Amino acid sequence: MIIQAADQQTMARQILGEISGRAADSIIASTQLSDLGLDSLGRLTLAVLLEERTGRPLPDHELLSVRTVDDLERLLTSSERSA
Repeated sequence: MIIQAADQQTMARQILGEISGRAADSIIASTQLSDLGLDSLGRLTLAVLLEERTGRPLPDHELLSVRTVDDLERLLTSSERSA
């Protein structure tokens, strides 16, 4: 499945909105995942939803390094290029 960068940005923010209960359009690139209330369970939920929607798992060690929405979007883009 090929997902364009803009679609990945939208998808990432929609998923984060679902998990955090915030409107996706209120989530900006510099938002810290911790500011969205993502704890370890929230990160696990994020990983599962991303795998379901992209069809590819993200390596745990890479997902652990994600601190901001921008980090997540860059990870999704780089994972797409390496697939």
